[in-house]
Amino acid sequence: MVSIALIAQPLVALTDVRPAYGSGVYAIYYRGDHPLYGSISGSETPIYVGKADPAKDDASTTREQGAKLTARLLEHAGTIGTAEGYSDKLPAHLSLIKLADFVCRRLVCATNSQLVAEKHLIRTFWPIWNSETKACWGMSKHGDAAKTRANKRSPWDVVHPGRLWALDERLIDSLTPDEISKRIAATLERVPPRQDHAALLEEMLAGFRQDDAVLANPDIPPVGEEVAGPEPDEAGGVDDE
Repeated sequence: MVSIALIAQPLVALTDVRPAYGSGVYAIYYRGDHPLYGSISGSETPIYVGKADPAKDDASTTREQGAKLTARLLEHAGTIGTAEGYSDKLPAHLSLIKLADFVCRRLVCATNSQLVAEKHLIRTFWPIWNSETKACWGMSKHGDAAKTRANKRSPWDVVHPGRLWALDERLIDSLTPDEISKRIAATLERVPPRQDHAALLEEMLAGFRQDDAVLANPDIPPVGEEVAGPEPDEAGGVDDE
């Protein structure tokens, strides 16, 4: 129900996120012409979904939860903006992303509801920027210390460079741009982007019909222990929560 409620929210430009109290779940969508993301651009499939945990584990009001959703979305906007700001140094074989090409949905929900809702959203959409898909993870990382850990540059930072800590010359790329492109294409072929909002809502509602013989896509593994994301030798550490 939380996931459906999120999908029902209006789309807001990532540049226009306004401060508000509350924690919960969110989805970020792409609307640009980057060659890696052509098939999901303008679709109902988010490029990334996430959760924002409350400031207090037992928060019962949005004020007690804190402005966590706002902070998380603004953080992602800053990360994308940093990559856009690197345009004058961007290698010729890479394409620019622009913050203006991203929109989002966010939903404030009851404390702890975000935990299962995020997993359900990942399993439903298999977003290519989420680490579980092993396609183009790393956007939510806060920094990897190359001198203290045997980390590698995340795929996100390979194709969208700009963050200073990820530009450290001691880091090596976890994947090449061509490998990342192939992983994205394979993911989107396996779980095609949803194009129609009404059809998406109907699909999600179908999950409540207990007499329906087909309630899930058997080709998508459940999110949990079976889906561990990138291997340690692909990129050091895990995405920050």
